[in-house]
Amino acid sequence: MNKSVLTFIFMAFSLNGMAQDTDAQLTRSYQHSAFALFNAVAQQETGNVCFSPLSVQMALSMVQNGAAGNTLSQLQQALGTTGFTNEEIGQFNAKLSKALTERPAELVQIIEEEAEWEGLDPQDMCDSYFSRCELANALWTRPNVHLYDTFVEALRTYYDAGVDAVWFDTWEGIDKINDWVNERTHSLIPKLYDEPQSEELAVVLMNALYFKGCWVKPFLLEDTDKGQFLLNDETYAKVDMMFSRDRFDCAITPSFRTITLYYGAEWDFSMTLFVPLEGTALPPLTLDDWAAAMKPKYLHINLYMPRFEIEGRYDLIEVLKSLGVTDAFDDRKADFMKMCEVNRAIGQIYQLSKIIINEEGTEASALTVIEMSDGIDLTKPEDYQDFKVDRPFYFTIQSRKANTILFVGRVTQLAGELGQIDGVKRPTPDPSRDGGEKAGAVYDLNGRKVNLITSPYPVGEGRTLTRGIFIIDGRKVVVK
Repeated sequence: MNKSVLTFIFMAFSLNGMAQDTDAQLTRSYQHSAFALFNAVAQQETGNVCFSPLSVQMALSMVQNGAAGNTLSQLQQALGTTGFTNEEIGQFNAKLSKALTERPAELVQIIEEEAEWEGLDPQDMCDSYFSRCELANALWTRPNVHLYDTFVEALRTYYDAGVDAVWFDTWEGIDKINDWVNERTHSLIPKLYDEPQSEELAVVLMNALYFKGCWVKPFLLEDTDKGQFLLNDETYAKVDMMFSRDRFDCAITPSFRTITLYYGAEWDFSMTLFVPLEGTALPPLTLDDWAAAMKPKYLHINLYMPRFEIEGRYDLIEVLKSLGVTDAFDDRKADFMKMCEVNRAIGQIYQLSKIIINEEGTEASALTVIEMSDGIDLTKPEDYQDFKVDRPFYFTIQSRKANTILFVGRVTQLAGELGQIDGVKRPTPDPSRDGGEKAGAVYDLNGRKVNLITSPYPVGEGRTLTRGIFIIDGRKVVVK
């Protein structure tokens, strides 16, 4: 074998090794930034949260193709992609998208043929076998805005982004965008805009993520019953609690008991629940907790899990600023000169999301938009142990094949009839003070004690409440 052939083989192996190393590093970076983004969102929100870090990562990766200088550096720092070129990040995202969305073609063909023979819907039958994950990207511009070909080509090449021109200040333009959103999120997010936008809106870049998965072993509807979900140390809500007795992957971290449920015939996607250890509040969720949960033990479990839905909208400017992205939002400092001739700052960046958890499985979607204007006991594995998801908890949805986190969420509030925890000592009314009844402790719906300041609603001892919904002596009180 001559020297040139040996050199070619060596270079091929080296390039393949470098690509694998790049993918591994970027996978780890995305995992880190997933929890940094989620905890920043959770800190600014109260109550339930359902957030897709992957959707934000995709959207920011796209927009940084038009960024330069300090603006680019700050975006890369937030994503953990410093040192990688836009081409490397784009290639990684293209492979990631393929790994998440691809289904085994031969098996799909067999299932579709069987469905047609039985007179069933092929898509529904495939969805019962395989989890469905879809990613879609779009770039909308005002017709008189000219984007550089290099920027547009990067989005088309690596992100398969559709590029279209619309007048944002017309119903025709808004309807076109809303139709795209409704279709790509399968109506979980039916529309983005309620009305035509400002004529100054020039560029809108968005990522849509849709997930649908059936549990490997569905919960039986007849096993669902009312159960207690703790809102705080004194109060619970009666909620629809699903039940399953089976073997599950479980782990324990310094802060959480975890349990993982799988989707689809290939077990390629999963949901992990993080329930805080007994006697502890809900701490921040970390990458270390998640990594520990990915190394479980297979245990016999009686699982009690609430049925729930969450939808939300999360403004991300302050979130990204807390992670060091500041110039991108400053008209004087933003550097997006690789996008078009007229330099523009990011005016808005936000995410809409919705998730539905029931006996059959999970359906979830997220839409990220960037706008630019001018404790399990492991010692007895053969005994069935109770795992009750009966108080505030976190959840993640991840792809085992791509080792990627699609959604991270927090559940602290579930609707239901309120009740009192037995054995809790409550304050005794004291009519002698201030001519009225002495109030007990006042909590918000997250179970946190409220510092009382001036407001129209009296709660005793001359104290009053701000607007909101509170738990006072076990009763839900709405202050307007």
